[in-house]
Amino acid sequence: MIETRTSPITLELRADGRTIAGIAMPYNSPTKVGGYVERFLPGAFADADPAQVPLTTVHDRESLPIGRAVRLTDTQAGLEAELRVSETRLGDEALTLIRDGAATGLSVGFIPVEDHWDQTRTIVERVKAKLVEISLVAFPAYADARVMAVRAADVQHVPRTPRLTVARLHVR
Repeated sequence: MIETRTSPITLELRADGRTIAGIAMPYNSPTKVGGYVERFLPGAFADADPAQVPLTTVHDRESLPIGRAVRLTDTQAGLEAELRVSETRLGDEALTLIRDGAATGLSVGFIPVEDHWDQTRTIVERVKAKLVEISLVAFPAYADARVMAVRAADVQHVPRTPRLTVARLHVR
């Protein structure tokens, strides 16, 4: 039996910033995904490079991202993320949904690198995974994967990358 945990969310709002912070993936928190139970172990995303992780909405790979990660911290509790929301129409809409409490979930897109399955192939522990993207969602698979704050950016961590270079990062 899977224990479903929910935490009351008190969204912290600071100024009118464009940086959201929260838990992108809680560790040691089993959840049912399709026909199996999945659990990420601490350190699964320890090698994630924030410069390579776009922020999307509902894992939409057909649209441009709404921002990107500026800081990822792998802790025992989970992957903590600070995500910069771009000053675009879609970014502004996403911030409005977060502030209104309509979309406060986070979800990760990943590629499994090292997994441990049980003998019946019904439970998987994700030991190592490549982080592909983080998405803003209304209904996260992991109940504790949530936006916890919206704040002004820490200017020293927001890269000043020319637009052309950023555009090249997203063109495939």
